[in-house]
Amino acid sequence: MPNPLVSIPGLGKVKGVVVEEQPKVVKFLNVPYATVPERWRPSIRAQSWQGVRDCTQQGPMCHQPKSGNPLVSMAAGDDDDEGEGHIKNAKPPMFDEETCLNLNIFVPKDHLEHAQSLLPVMVWIHGGGFKDGGNGLSLYDASNLVARSIEVGRPVIVVTINYRLNFFGFLACKELIEDMQQDPRFKDATMYDKCVGNWGIKDQRLAFEWVRDHIVVFGGHPTNVTAFGESAGAVSIAYHMVIPQHHGLFQRAIMQSGAATTMGTGRAAVEGQRFFDLLCRQFKLTHLSGKEKLEVLRKMPAAQLASVGDNGKVGMFSPTVDPSELRSPLSSVPQDTSFLPVDIRQILHDPNAYDPNIEAVMLGDCRDEGIMFVPELGAASMKRWPKFVSRYCPPGQEPEFARLYGTPTKDAEALQISAQVLSDSIFLYPIYATSRALLKTNTEGPTAQRRHKPVEIRRFHFDRPLQIVEDMGMGMGAHHAVELPFVFGSSQFAQLMTDEERELSRRLQLIWISFAWNETQVPFLRSITNLLPADIGTATKEAIVFTEQCTVDQGLVERLSEAKLKFWETYERWILEKRQQPARARL
Repeated sequence: MPNPLVSIPGLGKVKGVVVEEQPKVVKFLNVPYATVPERWRPSIRAQSWQGVRDCTQQGPMCHQPKSGNPLVSMAAGDDDDEGEGHIKNAKPPMFDEETCLNLNIFVPKDHLEHAQSLLPVMVWIHGGGFKDGGNGLSLYDASNLVARSIEVGRPVIVVTINYRLNFFGFLACKELIEDMQQDPRFKDATMYDKCVGNWGIKDQRLAFEWVRDHIVVFGGHPTNVTAFGESAGAVSIAYHMVIPQHHGLFQRAIMQSGAATTMGTGRAAVEGQRFFDLLCRQFKLTHLSGKEKLEVLRKMPAAQLASVGDNGKVGMFSPTVDPSELRSPLSSVPQDTSFLPVDIRQILHDPNAYDPNIEAVMLGDCRDEGIMFVPELGAASMKRWPKFVSRYCPPGQEPEFARLYGTPTKDAEALQISAQVLSDSIFLYPIYATSRALLKTNTEGPTAQRRHKPVEIRRFHFDRPLQIVEDMGMGMGAHHAVELPFVFGSSQFAQLMTDEERELSRRLQLIWISFAWNETQVPFLRSITNLLPADIGTATKEAIVFTEQCTVDQGLVERLSEAKLKFWETYERWILEKRQQPARARL
């Protein structure tokens, strides 16, 4: 059949292509939703174009260093090994700073041709520590996910988005603050618009607004949107739910391995400044004034700038939260400046901050989340153990920390214990805290009064390692992001999965699709019981578990004991106290 054409009012025509392996699915790739007019400035909505835009090929992603995630590396064609675990014909992605703000749209073909009703829309936000990733990776090809939705009689439209990353999307420092304040174009701008360091989060907002404004011509329902994301993508969802200007972007959310405090909050004067100073040292700019440094860095080729993050030279990035970006009703939060940091932990527990349009949220984790982060954040040896404890144990809590997690006597034990601590502190506790906070919005504050119905909370756990990664001898278990091949079931990864894994993928996809349809009384969803406030932290309700044996079972909502939950609550308060003290950017 000829390539399908869709006319987007106010923008132009786009030409898609029928998916070769899934002829019931049409995809439109590299559809622009915004452009980047200048480095370290807000993106602007995409302009109209003349003629028919060819949307049959993948578009560029944001420039980025190589990923440390084995699945992402495989999808990007970074692995040089042509043997076991190698993805055949994996195309290395393209990169471009100005045109990376594009989205891919996967639509049921029959619906595109003969739409009788508007379909639920699922919008994917990729992870990668706000440092790497993109919709051009084969890992996020949604063709098979949409095909599965057609097969089960619940067709959906899936949109996968790009946003600016690393130095391009999340850099904040005193030089950029001064630069923005002195820009005459922003003289009368709002504090929100003047805020620096959150370019990537604001890009995402424009992507969701594009979906709201234009998805109807593809047959999608503009107010029946499920945001789903993993790691930094899930963290992004949490931020969207508490930023007032971002309310109403979606109605449901699936948060995979990430919650509000998973990655904390960057401060322009501390974490952000370290990244900027690193760039200046790397390119020998330390002798220049702040204005001159920015002039040089703005003109520098994007690939050269991104390469500073290669070989683990920089860690994860994060949004920079200040009063111009996140306004809390808490009187202790400063409201009158654009550079004083406000930790999201001060927002998380406030039920008034949440989007009242949210109807349902499903949150979950992988069994061995922490193992991937041991090299950067953990203690792979006894030598690193004291520093690790000082970072994750509040003063005076050392005996309780040892009682809960044990004390290692050799390197292997240090690695194992630190991996578990990272799982609990970065993933399990933040998911618990976010679940509890969302449930408060049903009963406390103005958000409860604005709701037309209570928000529903559901939980899941993923325990299945990917066999091909296990066969590589990496010893990572059900590691962070391991569920991604199961969620998308992309053809390039499906060919590497066992028959049992492919069947588990089909069952998981049905759950995600049914959630987007707002259906719960279907196979595999009956075990996901809507939680009540009293259920959080108890065993009275059960979550869905994707088991190591590739079955779907029931398990405890919380895997942390009451004592561990109490410990991490103490840790959270300690972190807040530390961050309220004067700090400097250490070189």
